[in-house]
Amino acid sequence: EAPAEAAAEAPAAEPVPDLPVQPDAATGEAPVAAAAEVPEDEPVAGAEVTEEVVTEETARSSDEDFANKVNQTAVEAAPAATAEAEGAERKSGLSKGEKAVLLGLGAIAIGAIISNNRKVELNSGDRMVVTRPDGSYQIIKDDNALLRQPGSRVRTETFDDGSTRTTVTRADGSRIVTIRDAEYRVLRRVHIDPDGRQTLLIDDTQDFAPVDVTRLPAPPRDSYLSADLSEAELRTALAREEGFGRSFSLAQIRDIREVRDLVPVIDLDAITFETGSAAIRPDQARALSRLGRLIRSYVDESPSEVFLIEGHTDAVGSAAYNLALSDRRAESVALALTEYFEVPPENLVVQGYGEAFLKVQTDADERANRRAAVRRITPLLSGS
Repeated sequence: EAPAEAAAEAPAAEPVPDLPVQPDAATGEAPVAAAAEVPEDEPVAGAEVTEEVVTEETARSSDEDFANKVNQTAVEAAPAATAEAEGAERKSGLSKGEKAVLLGLGAIAIGAIISNNRKVELNSGDRMVVTRPDGSYQIIKDDNALLRQPGSRVRTETFDDGSTRTTVTRADGSRIVTIRDAEYRVLRRVHIDPDGRQTLLIDDTQDFAPVDVTRLPAPPRDSYLSADLSEAELRTALAREEGFGRSFSLAQIRDIREVRDLVPVIDLDAITFETGSAAIRPDQARALSRLGRLIRSYVDESPSEVFLIEGHTDAVGSAAYNLALSDRRAESVALALTEYFEVPPENLVVQGYGEAFLKVQTDADERANRRAAVRRITPLLSGS
């Protein structure tokens, strides 16, 4: 879905940061992150601390697009966006809530080599796509983007290795504490209600068993579900999941298709996007009502529920472009679920897969491949 023009290289304004070398997800080894070694709520001397109150102007909504295109760096977008804003609260050429969230990573030039011998293929400021040594693509983005809801207070501690601990405090007194590695990938997330009760949502700070895909159970027979099914039918289908005899890390679920396929996927056929866009029109967002109610009911029954929102594209354009675009679209779907149906954003995880898993095997412009999907990954995380 990429436009014809090639992605321009960002200027090498900053040196490549010295990122920790992380293990491959399949090994199950816990990532390296200094923030994961510090007890929650314990201040750390020397950590860089930033605080912010999120406003309507600094939070992105599902019906707005990004000021810069996927294949356009934030630096390139700045002059045009500044002129377009005409005095509105836009900074560095970015729309509200959109900024170079990757900090030092946001300035890395295309072609640069970062840790684990990965090459930067695309960097739009909000997302960076790299090629691994085996030729596969990986997207790097801020896993806390969904938590930036208007009225929330955000406090972030950044440690020497680039890992962070972020506490999002809401108007009702509840808090979301997230540990991320130096690439802003969530390693641990805890919800703390106003009374102090804690609910662990994600914990990749521990070791998991390695994944041997040849030894995994067979996927469910009815693995593809339509969002047009009734809530009762969807619940029945999701309840067919069998025990797996083990739990998986979030990284394993995100990176290994055979692990994700152990649970059914709900296709969101009613959601379509304009070419190159990640915005969702309000009338399309309303088509998510049945799914929104379903997810909200699961979370109300058990606050530890986690759902994966997947983004996919057709095969037109470059693979790197499509990966970043699909991830932006998955973020928009998750935002719509939060905005319209009050699904707590901390219970959602966003991941784009670009053109890697085509529903219709064609290189042509195929609407069925420009899609979003949802999986209930709680059983995979918990091993139930």
